[in-house]
Amino acid sequence: MHSTKSRRLGVTAAALAAAVLSWPAAPSAVANTPTGSPIRFQVTTTTQWGDQVFAVGSVAALGSWDPARAVPLDAHGYPQWAAGAVVPSDSPVEYKYLVKGADGTITWEDGANRLMQPRAGAPVTTRDTFRLTPGTPASGIAPTCITWSETWRYTSVHNGCGSAYDLRVLYRDGSSSTCRPVAAAATATFAGYGPYENRPVALDHC
Repeated sequence: MHSTKSRRLGVTAAALAAAVLSWPAAPSAVANTPTGSPIRFQVTTTTQWGDQVFAVGSVAALGSWDPARAVPLDAHGYPQWAAGAVVPSDSPVEYKYLVKGADGTITWEDGANRLMQPRAGAPVTTRDTFRLTPGTPASGIAPTCITWSETWRYTSVHNGCGSAYDLRVLYRDGSSSTCRPVAAAATATFAGYGPYENRPVALDHC
């Protein structure tokens, strides 16, 4: 009896092992990792106690324009608010900022929708100012691999990315330079801040 029972246990164990080996593998964690272009939103604005600033936009990752699903920004660098998101690559993304008051009221920033053109492999950090009135300098949404330096005569812009971009410089008074193509690894010269100290505030792609 003992040997028969042992044989049965051995058969049962073998069958169980075969069943385990035949189960489908668990989905890989990598497969669930969001894909797209990483964006770090940075916007400067003063708020009242209890207010919260959000980024909202035209893609699902930014709530598809629904304030209830907007991306909350944190105020650790107040008055600069910041947060990260991953948006689809290689297609235009529109976005804006809004403020939700402690009483539930929602204030959208003024002006037209902001626009970015994220590309795979080129993370973007925005350097925005919440637009309370028309004419406020808007976005700095060129990829972070594009850098610039300034003098009173010239603003030198270097494209350190792997592909060409059409770029313009945004200035303190809300004006901007003309849009110019800048090839990968190339440097272009735009107007500087001049005698009236109209300094560049950001780079934009166009």
